[in-house]
Amino acid sequence: MLKRDPNSHKGDNGKVMVIGGSSLYHGAPILCALGAQSSGVDLIFPFLPPRHIEAAKTYSLNFILHAFREEELGLSDVDLILEWSEKVDVVAIGSGLDSTPKTVKALKRLFSELKRPVVIDGGALIDSPSFPAISVLTPHRGEFKRMTGEDATPETVQKWAAFYKTTIVCKGPQDIIANKETIAINETGNAFMTVGGTGDVLAGFIAGLMAQKMTPVEAAETATNILGVCAENLIELQANLTAYELIKRIPQMMLQQL
Repeated sequence: MLKRDPNSHKGDNGKVMVIGGSSLYHGAPILCALGAQSSGVDLIFPFLPPRHIEAAKTYSLNFILHAFREEELGLSDVDLILEWSEKVDVVAIGSGLDSTPKTVKALKRLFSELKRPVVIDGGALIDSPSFPAISVLTPHRGEFKRMTGEDATPETVQKWAAFYKTTIVCKGPQDIIANKETIAINETGNAFMTVGGTGDVLAGFIAGLMAQKMTPVEAAETATNILGVCAENLIELQANLTAYELIKRIPQMMLQQL
């Protein structure tokens, strides 16, 4: 387990903001927030479309929920998000977002003004002139090619991580984790992880570990490994899995792996 100061107080062991959701995807940001919660952070602040707030309440009594002004992220939400971001350690953004022109404008302003480390997934994986100073991009193979025009290999992932000045976690049968200095490969997991939501869980899990003082690469290596082992263990017990089932196994696996 991650070590804690016995004299610490609520909030000292990690605070994560989750920004996501759209009219089509309500589950993705909830899974991301639960992924952060499963890492052991103290507080989670989801920012969601208004229609998803009630659903989110049913999944955790600990979420501190905020609604977008409208049903998709827009420029009118940016000031409040920036204000609340000052209260957290890490921001996870993109799970379930729809990359409409309105949302892309909001994302570009957020990326230019956010001062906290950011984990970027899903609909927030846009062509941005710059990302926050500490950023982790978590594309799957298709998203990586859409962003870069190249197939994902250890060499190309590292090249684009250096170009974007980020850490990239390229998800696939083998997860490729790279920044400009290092490359790591995670080989845990199985084909059952193609079910919807596993990437959202991973983004939240990485954000939660970063909020507890892991470096981006350490958090990415740890999260991909543990989530993969969770999937392997579940398939020894049942014929398939869901992202929500993976979340429930993370704390037990952290006890064994950390």
